[in-house]
Amino acid sequence: MNNRAKDAFTVGPFASSSLNLDFFAENLYFSYLLSESVEKHVALEKEHELAIAAEDTAAITKAKYEIDLYNGIFNLTLAYNFDELES
Repeated sequence: MNNRAKDAFTVGPFASSSLNLDFFAENLYFSYLLSESVEKHVALEKEHELAIAAEDTAAITKAKYEIDLYNGIFNLTLAYNFDELES
């Protein structure tokens, strides 16, 4: 691709469209990752409940550790993106 074709999407009438498309794609991917994380978190909570019912201390500890890990990731993500979420 020559330089003129590259510049068409970074300068001129298509520049804002190109930036908006990038922003949309990033948000779409972030939404997908968040959805997958929430589904995994729900599955871990079910595993934790089953482990409690079975009185399996090793499984309880493992599930609780993974739940705490996901909670930490959620909190880190919220802290990192807090300014964007407010707007």
